[in-house]
Amino acid sequence: MRHLFNQVSIVGLGLMGGSLGMAIRRRKLARCVIGFSRHEATIRRAKARGAIDDGCTEFCPDWLGQSDLVVIATPPETVVPVARRIARMTSHSFLLTDVASTKGEIVSRLERTLPSRIAYVGSHPMAGSERSGILAARSDLFEGAACIVTPTRRTPPDAVRWVCHLWESVGGRVTKLSPLRHDRLIAQISHVPHLAAVGLLLGAHPDALRLAAGGFSDATRVGLSDPDLWTQICRTNRREMSRALGSFLRQMEQIKRVLSSRKDSHLYQRLKLAQRRRQHLHDYYH
Repeated sequence: MRHLFNQVSIVGLGLMGGSLGMAIRRRKLARCVIGFSRHEATIRRAKARGAIDDGCTEFCPDWLGQSDLVVIATPPETVVPVARRIARMTSHSFLLTDVASTKGEIVSRLERTLPSRIAYVGSHPMAGSERSGILAARSDLFEGAACIVTPTRRTPPDAVRWVCHLWESVGGRVTKLSPLRHDRLIAQISHVPHLAAVGLLLGAHPDALRLAAGGFSDATRVGLSDPDLWTQICRTNRREMSRALGSFLRQMEQIKRVLSSRKDSHLYQRLKLAQRRRQHLHDYYH
């Protein structure tokens, strides 16, 4: 069997990295998958769950040197230092990508500092969850998920094709966006919704929380996500999140004014428009 890659190294074996390793191995996309994690227990669990063939708690130059693809699946603020460290430990040419949910700052810094022998392509699979860690990983995580690839004018076209092929091969629907366009759109559909869930949770009286049912639970599910990770996401996409949050708050102010005016026909129109947009979203995924 001809594999898509000879050896893939995945740095970070949480939900995303672990799931990618499981997907690659299940589909036999690589001859070997190597995993790196700071915790020995995570390496053991990743091997037991079929996410990697082998792994280590320290970067191994020999393993990295044999990899034709390296995937960084660590929190956003660690992607650049991890990539630079890998560059210092290797001397061969290889393909590099990451799975961080913010792209502008990461892509800009890596394009300025990585040696030309490393073909870096930013990517972001929209397949996260409020759960985290290797025990939450699953091999079908990326099936049907939007996987965004963020090339620039400096990105080698062949590298873009290989990264697109990777995400398509694990079941993703690939879309190419510039890093800025990515950050702007993802702020609207992922980052601000998370902050909206935070607002709902903090704004509800404790007595109300004891009465909450499915609707509130669905709207606030992402509030269970790792606060440290989301603090990093906010820091690395601050400008676009502020822009998207402003748009969201303007919509809330309009709804508030409609409620105060007692013009039920205007309220109905806004509810109907929202229903149509949500139905279109449902139809797209089904």
